[in-house]
Amino acid sequence: MSEFASTYDALAPRYDAWSSAQRPDVREAWVRKVGVSVEPGARVVELGCGTGVPVGRWLASRYDYTGVDASPGMLAQARRQVADGAFVHADMETVTFESGALGAVVAFSSIIHVPREHHAALFGAISTWLRPGGVFAASLHSRDDPDDFDPDWLGGGPMRWTGFDRETNVTLLDRAGLEIVESEVVEQVEPDGCVIHPFWLIARRTLHSPQSA
Repeated sequence: MSEFASTYDALAPRYDAWSSAQRPDVREAWVRKVGVSVEPGARVVELGCGTGVPVGRWLASRYDYTGVDASPGMLAQARRQVADGAFVHADMETVTFESGALGAVVAFSSIIHVPREHHAALFGAISTWLRPGGVFAASLHSRDDPDDFDPDWLGGGPMRWTGFDRETNVTLLDRAGLEIVESEVVEQVEPDGCVIHPFWLIARRTLHSPQSA
């Protein structure tokens, strides 16, 4: 994901205006679902935290929150907008946390930038970071998409998206020890009129150990 950090750096000053104009914007509705299973004060990590709005701000008001992002420009915005959060400049594929240390991991519109052949390993890492019963809240692809590339996304620079269909994602998550407890494919319209169908989900860390993909 760090390959596209400079694009997000360029977009950082105007990203909130663009992202909040998606219809419907379901990010806060889905992050609030974390609160059903995770008690206040638990340690929570957001992968690809962006500007911290609205997800990081909500999490930091209730949890011991750490936001991770590969874009210095996005992190600069997040540090200004989420005073109660801690932030780490890192790629989500290389950052590490202690085994069983986290109550939740959140990743909205971020894992879709990681090459899909790496998704199984990333899900496995996330599962080990979570304590048993901890939750993973994410948005992933709902369709098979090996490589979608835009050379100048939103006028900020190159961007790539990749992912699997819903059924494959469910299988990969299960193998990682992450059991989906709630999910929905949501039709959303971006400000430029592009229609997308993300797979939004809440998965719980089960007691069994992750399997190899």
